[in-house]
Order: sequence, then structure tokens, then C-alpha cells
Amino acid sequence: MRIKAVFLLGLVPVFLIVLPFRSCQAADPVVATSVVDGETLQLASGEKVRLIGIDVPASSKNAKLRDDIKSTGKDGPTLIEAGKNAAKLLRKLIKNEKILLEYDEKEKEKSGRRWVYAYFYLDPHLDMEIPAEWSVELSPGTGERQLRVFLNATLIKSGYAQMKIVPPNVKFQELFSKLQDEAKAQKRGFWGGADAPAKTEPVPKKAPARKRKF
Repeated sequence: MRIKAVFLLGLVPVFLIVLPFRSCQAADPVVATSVVDGETLQLASGEKVRLIGIDVPASSKNAKLRDDIKSTGKDGPTLIEAGKNAAKLLRKLIKNEKILLEYDEKEKEKSGRRWVYAYFYLDPHLDMEIPAEWSVELSPGTGERQLRVFLNATLIKSGYAQMKIVPPNVKFQELFSKLQDEAKAQKRGFWGGADAPAKTEPVPKKAPARKRKF
């Protein structure tokens, strides 16, 4: 992987991870109509897909919350807040928007639900600073080299999810591990406690050419 600095609309440089073109990618974007929880999306087709490689904390008191407390060392209220914030962030970014799906070696879980990596494309006409908690990269294989947000990675980088790698789906194990270490070091999301949520709002630098509500 190469690290490349680009200037977005004359703003400060954004350091992007430039990745090679990946296979196992859906041919066309799909529309996400709703967010079921912090790691599950409802598509316009009626299908539900699950974000792979991440584990979002339980957003209510249940058996999973006990496991989350054990694995993170954090208290229940902090983890519940992170689980809610993960779903909130996804709703702000992708509800009723087109997203691109990508798959790993094993595409479906036992129930038949697909495991996916999901990307949200940034509006090239929107003049904004990209929050540091977002995982942004240049879209491979496009002439205009459009910027896109890697949703799975963003949840880890924001401190709203832990990485959860289950072989053979290990494509982004190294990236997710680095982003989780960064989230811990920066005390983002539940790594910093309930009083330190990750930033989810883009910061406009000036009036955008075309407004989009986040």
C-alpha cells in the first residue's frame, strides 16, 4: 500500500491509503434505505447485508453486551452509547444513498445474509473538511479518482466498532488492526469513554457549491 497526500478543493492535505483495484465487487451501486443496527444495512431490494470485519457493541442490555464488556474492558453504558452512535453515523451518511458493495472470500453467513465491505462516495461539489475519524481513499479504477468513505473501516477508526476477523475473510486485517490501534491511541468512541464520542459531522470551510445535509 502507498500513502499519498492530496489536496481536497484547496483545503489541507488529506492522507489517503491508495489501494490496488479489488475483485469481488458488485457491478453497480445499490441504495441503502435504512440502517438496522451499527453493522447491518437494509437495501432497496429488501435484502439485509452485514458489514464484515467489524463487531459493533450491543446497543441495549443483552447477552452480547456481557461479551463486549469482557472483550473491551469498558463499562456497559459506554458500549451501549457506542453501539447507538455507530447506527447514528451510518444513518447520517448512507440512508437513501447509493453505496458500493464488495465481498471477501466467503460471501455469505450460514443464514444466507451477505457479508460486505461498503463504500459511500463523497459529493465532489461539496466543499468540506473530511473528519479525521473517517477512513477515506481514492476510488480505484475511475478516471476522475473520486473520494469515497470506507464504512467498515470508518466505524473502527471512529471507535464505534472493534475489528473482528474471521478467516477466510482477512482482506483488510492489516488495515483494520492499524485503525483500531489509532482509535485506541486517540481515545475515540468507547476507547475514550462515553464522554468522548468520535466526531461525525463534516466541517464546511465555506458555502458549498451544492449543499447536502448530514
